Amino acid sequence: MKINDNNYTLLGIISGFFMVGMVGTRPLIPIFAHELGATPFEIGIVVSMFPFLSLLFAVQIGKIVDRIGSKKPIILSSIIGSLSLVLPLFSSQLIGIILSQLIAGIANTFFVVSAQSYAGHSSSPIKREENILKFSIGAAIGSFVGPLLGGFLADQLTSAYAFLLLGMIGLFAALLSFSLTPFTIEKREKQPLGKFSTTFQLLKIRNVRRAFLISSLVLLGKDMFTAYFPLLGLHIGLSSTSIGMIVSINALAGIFIRWFMPQLIDVLGKRRVIVLSVVCSGGLFLFIPLFNHIVLLSFLSFLLGMGLGIGQPLSISTTLNSLPRERVAEGLGFRLTSNRLTQTVAPFAFGVVAQLFGLASVFFVTGAIVLLGSTKSTIDEQELKMDE
Repeated sequence: MKINDNNYTLLGIISGFFMVGMVGTRPLIPIFAHELGATPFEIGIVVSMFPFLSLLFAVQIGKIVDRIGSKKPIILSSIIGSLSLVLPLFSSQLIGIILSQLIAGIANTFFVVSAQSYAGHSSSPIKREENILKFSIGAAIGSFVGPLLGGFLADQLTSAYAFLLLGMIGLFAALLSFSLTPFTIEKREKQPLGKFSTTFQLLKIRNVRRAFLISSLVLLGKDMFTAYFPLLGLHIGLSSTSIGMIVSINALAGIFIRWFMPQLIDVLGKRRVIVLSVVCSGGLFLFIPLFNHIVLLSFLSFLLGMGLGIGQPLSISTTLNSLPRERVAEGLGFRLTSNRLTQTVAPFAFGVVAQLFGLASVFFVTGAIVLLGSTKSTIDEQELKMDE
């Protein structure tokens, strides 16, 4: 069935509503856990629960989406993910947050794989970058509004009721998803869902490997900022509203820079844009703990958001353009497995770092890792043009 351009705009709007709830609660997780008396190490464990199940099942999720199409998973993941955010309201212990994050994490993976597959799978090569950009801008707008609204609600009500209201907003994504035109690819020989060895063969594609690394570095930066900046903000005396505003500014910068991404790529080339964004992001992490003024922190957050905002959509488009067409969602699931490995291990490891050496050390170590990873993040533009 032919997909018209309105579907991709609608997909961006759906992603926006979904991310208001999903991303809006992310900065509240460490704050709520801190209110319950959790240590930095325990908060690291709680944060690592969000990607944990996705680490185990992302590839299988991708294969399922390849088989059944994207629309149904988008609808179901929107409903389940949004309802899972309400669970902390009914528990005054860490187990409520942990259960909420486990369910929300797997629902988020279903949604992201399905939405990315829909944007890239059903597009012609000429329109693919534009349609992915629509999806990513919608997600970025939701990622901006969510933390800002979440911080305000937490200050005016409580963190638990902020979870409730953000979860209810996320349900609008499910309602809108019913209007998407269904899309599935041509039938092909079925592969066993549990067989992982054939998926690893995708790593033989050089640009796929490098796109995975770029995505992992960007996600490491985004997650460490979202998880540990709220704690750093509390430490220096910022309110939940101020913390939410600074985290939202980070997402706003991601929206801002994506409007100018085509021009940047035309002038500098995709490879240079990616490397510069990763290098600048790593450097900015080294500066954030050195300041405690809200204006300076907001400015650094904006610059960091621009750096991290470039890497993710370019990583997605590089992956899509490099994968065999009949294995796109599987490859996206594999990419998310790589991301979730980083997102599961990093909060646990950095929780230990924060417990032993203080919150500032998390930012210093993150910056060093991102800078080191930038040396291996160059894609082969010639190979990419051949794939396209």
